[in-house]
Amino acid sequence: MRAKIQAMSQEAKASAAIIGALPIAVMILVYLTAPNYITLLFTNSMGHIMLAGSAVWMTMGVLVMKKMINFDF
Repeated sequence: MRAKIQAMSQEAKASAAIIGALPIAVMILVYLTAPNYITLLFTNSMGHIMLAGSAVWMTMGVLVMKKMINFDF
């Protein structure tokens, strides 16, 4: 039973890592393919607000996923 719980926990951790890295990967790909779209986030004050909000939401999501993944057995 312990091995099954650990396997499920590792699967959830891998999924969380992929979900957490996806927005950064998409941002890099958009920057490489169409830099004019993404540079507005760094040059405009509204873009700064949107980046800060995104960082807060991503942090909250990572913390929630971390809390859900940790199993006590």
